[in-house]
Amino acid sequence: MVMNHPSGPDGTIPEQDDGATPSAPPTPGQSIDESFKERARQILAHSQTVTAGSVHLIGLDEIRQELGDRWGSVNERVHVYTERMLKKVLSPRDVWFRYGENHYIIVFSQADRKSAQLTCSKVMESLHQALLGHADTRRITVKTAVVDVGGGVALDTARLADLLKDAVHKPEAVVATSPPPAEGAVPAAAAEARRPHWTEMPADTVTPQHRPKVLFRPVFDVKHKVVSTYCCRTDADTARYLNLMDSFDPEREEAVFDLDMETLSLAVSTYNELYANKFRYAQTIPVHFGTLASSRRRREYIQACRMIPRVLMPFLAFELDGLPAGVPYGRLAEIVAMLRPFARAAMVILHEDAGDLSVYATAGVKGVGLRLDGREDEPHILERVQAFCPGPRKFGMFAYVDGVRTPVELEAAEAAGAVYLSGPIIGEDSEVPEHMKRCTERQLLQRSRRRHHHDTPWG
Repeated sequence: MVMNHPSGPDGTIPEQDDGATPSAPPTPGQSIDESFKERARQILAHSQTVTAGSVHLIGLDEIRQELGDRWGSVNERVHVYTERMLKKVLSPRDVWFRYGENHYIIVFSQADRKSAQLTCSKVMESLHQALLGHADTRRITVKTAVVDVGGGVALDTARLADLLKDAVHKPEAVVATSPPPAEGAVPAAAAEARRPHWTEMPADTVTPQHRPKVLFRPVFDVKHKVVSTYCCRTDADTARYLNLMDSFDPEREEAVFDLDMETLSLAVSTYNELYANKFRYAQTIPVHFGTLASSRRRREYIQACRMIPRVLMPFLAFELDGLPAGVPYGRLAEIVAMLRPFARAAMVILHEDAGDLSVYATAGVKGVGLRLDGREDEPHILERVQAFCPGPRKFGMFAYVDGVRTPVELEAAEAAGAVYLSGPIIGEDSEVPEHMKRCTERQLLQRSRRRHHHDTPWG
């Protein structure tokens, strides 16, 4: 459905439009500003509930300009990404639709003008960050339809930099009046620029003000004695939130999908920024089987993968998580083949010891990892590591271990043939990757002891 009139017979705002088809573009010779003012005038005239200050225009012109010649081949994928973000951020009673080739009109049902402008600008910032690898808050703007002194419709153009400055100093009472979809964006505006996808977490499972994070975990290359690889991992609160949900709950599947999209977006945008500064490292991006098993989710995820800059692909690997026991060869081979154009390798991480290793190898998987549970006793962990690591090598794959915590576990994993190791003893998760470090196991242990000493109350 395309919204031609933003009000029903009773003058109320209809349910959210799906935005699939662009609304009528500006007439020849008419600027987008003049066209938007005319469209806003129609919206305000036809609705009893829509007020001036709640009708907004955002555009993709700067993204198009920076992508240059690539725009022709990727513009529809950019629109798909934009529309998905709008569906996630806006409330069910807000309305949005494509306007012309590169613009969207958004009509808010409840948000005050400043909150609505901030929400629109944050959508644009997230798009710039995900698609271009950077976001200049001084250049990101949103246009708002307001009533001028003569009773006509005028435009107010707000810059994101100014909105963020206002939000930081905004009184708590004003922030509290914002509608639920925008509440998370306002207080976190300055610090969390790249979190558009995650639905709000219930207050009884995590601290309400906490925003889910994707962190970077250092990986030790056993053969070359270097930390030059980072794998993306969720923070503790995000992991706890997912663990509290029932495994078969459809909402959990959507939450995991949102996390996968968020992880991909952050991983690529972070690397894109670092690559521009001559910083190189290997990066592993986790994606859950449930995301790629669903045709809808798989389509959206692969569309997002197509936005990965080509220069980054040789440095990336995908890590498949949550593969069910007995996964058919055909299904796994199809998934690996879909991911292969965007990275150097696909790997599998296991939470249990047993895996269909021959199926993994035949399907094109390059490495298999074992994730340790720190709640287990050490003898059991050592048994698991010793039994697991030789398996992948028999089928031409490498073995790696995640969650290594003690010197004994480190030694056991190396002796069993693990090629890569990660966990607290290698290094703590961080918000950005660090420069390559060459170090021996002895140096790793010394650093781990120093960190532990520093973290203790008497350190």
